[in-house]
Amino acid sequence: MAQKIFAHVDVNACYANLAIREYPYLEGKCVAVGGDPESRHGIILASNYAAKKFGVKTGSALWQARRACPELVIFPMRALGRKTVRRMSDYLQEMCYAITPNLMMEADDGVYMDWTGCLRDFGEAEYKAHELRLKFFHDTGLTVSVGVSFNKIFAKLGSNYKKPFGTTIIDTDNWQEIVWPLPVRDLYWIGPATERKLREMGIRTIGELANCKLDRAYGRFGLVGSMLWRYANGLDATPVRFRDDRPEMHTVGNSTTALRDLATLDDILEYMSKLCGQVSESLRGHSVYACGIKVALRSAEDLSWIERQCKLPFPSRTSRLFFDQANLLIQQHWDGQPLRGVGVRAFDLVDDDYLQMALLPEMQRDQRSENLDLAVQDIHRRMGQQILLPFRVFANRRLSRQDWTSEESSQKNAFRRF
Repeated sequence: MAQKIFAHVDVNACYANLAIREYPYLEGKCVAVGGDPESRHGIILASNYAAKKFGVKTGSALWQARRACPELVIFPMRALGRKTVRRMSDYLQEMCYAITPNLMMEADDGVYMDWTGCLRDFGEAEYKAHELRLKFFHDTGLTVSVGVSFNKIFAKLGSNYKKPFGTTIIDTDNWQEIVWPLPVRDLYWIGPATERKLREMGIRTIGELANCKLDRAYGRFGLVGSMLWRYANGLDATPVRFRDDRPEMHTVGNSTTALRDLATLDDILEYMSKLCGQVSESLRGHSVYACGIKVALRSAEDLSWIERQCKLPFPSRTSRLFFDQANLLIQQHWDGQPLRGVGVRAFDLVDDDYLQMALLPEMQRDQRSENLDLAVQDIHRRMGQQILLPFRVFANRRLSRQDWTSEESSQKNAFRRF
């Protein structure tokens, strides 16, 4: 059986280095590409290595980045332009496709490839990785790092191991020597919250996670713990989804950062109603229905998120039902503190064909609500979003005085005003 060989290519500090290439006056400065601080969509999407040395991190708020690096130049993502990013991403994909069609794009700046069968061994794979790095730099002026391993997880880890412009081979002989001493946060799927919980268990490195008992990992994190334990032990068997494959959709959602802190229930619901409409429209575009809804609330104090979810009474994609269920979740779980942002996500998706068997009266009424959604969507498309707004936008004061303690009355009020 052929040796499994996977590669992951990552464009180093992609957006930041693209901005420097397109705008030479940024050369030699600490540069980050981010959102719009005036509208408070202010997070760092990428930073160059000069900024990283000061502790500027991807995903941090703009104020945190500026505090870490006072000389930081924040370049707006909208000024960089989607076309510029797309040209770079398309070229990266086509260059990798020339090696193998068995590839999968990871956002704009990353590619997984399955080199099994087209390259004989890790020695040949290392040569091909060096060749790829040099060609991409010659043609674009941007650097990439390449990780090569016997599974996808370690290939991804390898592309982060030597940055910028490095190649890392993690094979069946050296993987424990390279991987196990690394901090556990370097393992895919482990974020700050999971890392903190692992530290509470006395686990700080990937090796310590690999050598703990599987029952212990499962007992603390459930199936996710089992998955992480397998990843740490090199047991990942997930395939590369080829470029021509249609990815399976599991959720559809949207979120937003508010222009001002959301301090009252009617403030929150005003944003939530718009998000529910957007999710509803996306589900129709993909010809699917949702069996569950999840809301996300972001604290204005520490920017942390909490998420709560519930099952729907029947599969649906109507904004009215989504809003009703989101409304109930917010009433049950919002602690009354100001929010910076909100989000809503539909999950447990089923195909359009499922609803051909929908004979329940509730589902038939829901279908009539969807017809209303379609009419609103058509008006928005032809005349703009501002031409037709939910009534609560004009009646927030009245809405905030309603009795939200009764589930029945809250459903009635939410349906009437949507």
